[in-house]
Amino acid sequence: MRRFRKLLLIALAAVALAAHVSYWYGARPRSAVPGGLPARLLAAGAYDACFWAPYPHQNVGSLRGRVEDGAAWLDAVARVANLPPPVLPSFGPFAVPPASEVAACSDLSGDRFVVVAQVYPSIAAVARLAGRVAGNPWLAGGEARELREGAAAVTEREIKVAWQGGAWVVSAGSLPDLSATPAPAHAWPESFGIFRLNKDVADFPTGDYLLERREGDLELILAGGAVPPDLPADVRLVLLGVAGPSWPPAEPRPLPPAALALFDIGEEGPLGSSLPGIAVFHPPGSRRWEMPAQGLAGLLTGRLPQGNAAGWRIVAVDDASLGRAVALAPRLAALTPPDAAGTPAQGGRLVLGIWVEPTPARRLIARVRRFFEKVPLVEPRQVERWKDWETLLRPLSNCDRVALAATRSPDAFRLRFHACAASAGEGRRRSSGRSSD
Repeated sequence: MRRFRKLLLIALAAVALAAHVSYWYGARPRSAVPGGLPARLLAAGAYDACFWAPYPHQNVGSLRGRVEDGAAWLDAVARVANLPPPVLPSFGPFAVPPASEVAACSDLSGDRFVVVAQVYPSIAAVARLAGRVAGNPWLAGGEARELREGAAAVTEREIKVAWQGGAWVVSAGSLPDLSATPAPAHAWPESFGIFRLNKDVADFPTGDYLLERREGDLELILAGGAVPPDLPADVRLVLLGVAGPSWPPAEPRPLPPAALALFDIGEEGPLGSSLPGIAVFHPPGSRRWEMPAQGLAGLLTGRLPQGNAAGWRIVAVDDASLGRAVALAPRLAALTPPDAAGTPAQGGRLVLGIWVEPTPARRLIARVRRFFEKVPLVEPRQVERWKDWETLLRPLSNCDRVALAATRSPDAFRLRFHACAASAGEGRRRSSGRSSD
């Protein structure tokens, strides 16, 4: 009987340990509210952009299997959004610190940054001890060196690592006194992440962008912002990218609105190649975007089909693409009038809009990229842009649709991931069962 009790106690202890490890370390989505030193960093406003996330090791772990190379994916996202890549140095053997929350802030140049991770106490104690024994300043604290690849050359910069209580602090450049920063006067709502902009960047207004779940969909939305316009649900196409008039109006010549649409017209595309259907929209008499791969387009534009619809001048790669673009034009004009002085039918003035069905879009973008790689006239940076979009869309293949819209006057922003399946395989099966257009 005594032996049975011992075995029972051991089994209960093992179950309790497994439950503890699963709850605090197991991969799963977890939301929370900023607190402690990370919240003070967000409130300080000392950097151009900040990102906060709760339980990063668990939330990032839940994406494992969808994102093959997290660093490469974040770099691609940053290039597409014209933002500095997020800085999150590795924590010893952990790619992401086992922490209750982490905040990372940076200037737009990327020269000055700080990362604050509220590491679990037991992990923090072991990490600091291991760092002292191994002489590793990344864990024990101190000064470290990091090689940085710039546009002209590879440079070395000094990184400072410190422990403030249970918070692991990594910084480059001048660091604000976070201990003197007052606690935030307002409370953020519970979320899966916060992206804070303290400076206007491209088409994105300042403010807090909250990552939340709404009606079963994951959504990144500007806190306190207006409701941005959306493409009607009955409009199904592989990809539509829209840029409204430049904001604020550039001098002396403001940029006009423009749009690009990608259509699936079958495996054998126009021009006797695998290139899919593409159409570019611009106001008559002005042009902001060219057909992809401007050097190649310069040779072919004279032969490409062109038309007019709903105030837009349209250039397409073939007649089928032109027909679909003409049908789309009235819906596009409702989002952003081709006349920069016109009034949109809904919401504020659209400055950026992207509507995409990830799986078919990634397939077609790969075809475009492979086609352009074979053409000597296409600049390498053009090919790299298509590669970035491939990388960005790969982990989203389980989603039915992704929609992004940003407006000014009033400010609004929403990035919504529609009907994302529990697994990428389920998403692929669902996508294969319906038409993309």
